[in-house]
Amino acid sequence: MVKTIFGLQVMLLLLVAAGAGGRRLGIIAEGFSDGLSGFLMKLVLPCSIFSAFLKGMDKNIWQLSAQIIAAAAAVHIFYILLGMMLYHRADPQRRAVLKFAVLCPNTNFMGMPVIGGIYGDAGVMLLSIALVPARIFVMTVGISYFLSGGGLSRLKGLVRNPSIWAVAAGMAVNFMGWTLWEPLEKAVSALGSCNTPLAMVLIGTVVASLRREMVTDQSVWRFCLLRLALIPAAVILALWILGVRGTAAGVTATMSALPAGAMTVIFSKSYGQDDAFAAACVIVSTLVSVFTIPLITAVCSLLLV
Repeated sequence: MVKTIFGLQVMLLLLVAAGAGGRRLGIIAEGFSDGLSGFLMKLVLPCSIFSAFLKGMDKNIWQLSAQIIAAAAAVHIFYILLGMMLYHRADPQRRAVLKFAVLCPNTNFMGMPVIGGIYGDAGVMLLSIALVPARIFVMTVGISYFLSGGGLSRLKGLVRNPSIWAVAAGMAVNFMGWTLWEPLEKAVSALGSCNTPLAMVLIGTVVASLRREMVTDQSVWRFCLLRLALIPAAVILALWILGVRGTAAGVTATMSALPAGAMTVIFSKSYGQDDAFAAACVIVSTLVSVFTIPLITAVCSLLLV
């Protein structure tokens, strides 16, 4: 398990290093990262979301496991409430970043191999189900964090975001059991598979100009403590008190222990927030998680499984 997590961290950091090296060597032009963030948010990320609904999910997904769906929904509601309580007075340039980073752990890339390595095929199936409500929360409430103005203005901003339509279209196709024209499905899947490497390269371009003080910023480390230790501890305690046991409980707790997702940087840069702070949160939490995830899974094995 530790070997699997470490391998994932190294892969992520090599992709980040490619972006940082390209920026420092002048291979990546100054305006490249702005264009890349727009390309990711408006095309690659929607394709990734839509493609996820087409792969590895039964059309009757909502009937497969009520327990994991309820647990995933409850955990994300907890994330939302936690963000509201902790960050309502935070720096405006960081408030949305922190709320989104709490709501959006790196489930898409790290979740499958980590949970698959711990819980096997049953864990992967349950994670696939849990990702449905997770994506809905992240692509609706999460995006709203970056939108300014009143309720109507935020609603218009959500409606204009391609990821919202990708969720709606993906759910419709999944529920109806439709299949896409094969070349179209392959094109969408190919674009979607670019999401992780391109997102990490984007983070690398931000890291290239990252000040050393940002990595030692107490706010970054406080976030890591919350994201990697306090949140999973609270989730494990709640599941234990409620008597939820088994693989579903373990998958839910492990999901809550993952580091901040790369989408935090994509949205931060696209909406003009503090993308350097977002990159620091992603990089530092990813590095620290190689030590915290095995501890969390060990506690899960004692209390929940």
